[in-house]
Amino acid sequence: MLSVSWGTIRNIPKSIVGLCLLLTIIPGFLARLDMFYIDDMIWFLLLFPCFIFAYYLGFIGGLIAAIVVNVYHLLWYLSEKYLRMAAIYEQEISLHVGVAFVTFLCAIGVGFLSEKLTEKQKQLQTLNQKLEHLALYDSLTNLPNRHYFMERLSASLERKESVSLLFIDLDGFKMVNDTYGHEEGDQLLQQVAAQLQAFANESTFIGRLGGDEFIVMLYGTDQQASMEIANDILNMLQLKVNGQTISASIGLAMSNQDDTPSTLLKNADTAMYQVKSSGKNAVGA
Repeated sequence: MLSVSWGTIRNIPKSIVGLCLLLTIIPGFLARLDMFYIDDMIWFLLLFPCFIFAYYLGFIGGLIAAIVVNVYHLLWYLSEKYLRMAAIYEQEISLHVGVAFVTFLCAIGVGFLSEKLTEKQKQLQTLNQKLEHLALYDSLTNLPNRHYFMERLSASLERKESVSLLFIDLDGFKMVNDTYGHEEGDQLLQQVAAQLQAFANESTFIGRLGGDEFIVMLYGTDQQASMEIANDILNMLQLKVNGQTISASIGLAMSNQDDTPSTLLKNADTAMYQVKSSGKNAVGA
C-alpha cells in the first residue's frame, strides 16, 4: 500500500484540495436551506473528496478522506438534532447512514484501484527501463553497445567537442574460442570489460562494438595524453588464459573539424589494423 506523507499530499493540486474542502462543507449548508429535510441526495457530494484523495494517495488516502468527511457529516447531523432541536425523520437517519456507508466503500474501492494502477505503472516503468538498457548496453559485458556509442560520438561531434578514439581488438581471442570454447571466450570478454572500467570517468566513454572489439572515447584529450592512456590500457591487457598470453592491438584516431562518426571510427579501425599487420600488441595512430 502507498504510504501517506506530507510530500505526497503536497503533490495534490491546491485547486483540487480547495474544491474538496468546498464539496465537504457545502452539503450541510444546502441541507439547511431545505428545512433539514434532505431529498436531493446532496450529501453524496462527499464522494468527490474521497475519490480524489484515493486517486492521489491510494487506499490509506481514501480511508482518511472518508473518515474526515463522515466525521464532518456526523457532527453536522448531531448539531442539527441536538443543538438546533430539529425534527429528524427516520428516512433522514437512513439516508445519513447510507451516505456514510457508501462513501467508505467507494473510497476504499477507488483506493485499492489506484494502488493497483500505480503498481502496474511501476511495473511498466521497470520494464521500459530494462528494455532501454537492453537497447543501449551489451548483455554480456554490461558496457554500452555500438548503437549507444555512435549516439554519444555523434552528439560530441555535433557540439564540436575534441574527442579521440581508442579502437581495441584482442590478439588471440579466436584461438581462445576455438581451443577452449565460447564460455571461456565470454569470460575473457567480461574480464577485459571489467579492467577497462578502471579507466571510466567523466571524460571517458567505454563501450563494446561487438565480438572482441572495444572502444574508448576520450573527451578533451590531446594526442600525447591519449597515447599515454592507450599505452596504460595496453599494459593492463596482458592476460593469461590457460597459460596462453592474450594481448591487444589499439588504434588511435583524433577528431578533426569535418569528421563524421563513421569516418572517425573508420580512422581508428584502420590504425588498429595497421598495428595488427605490423606485429600486434601495440598502439598505432
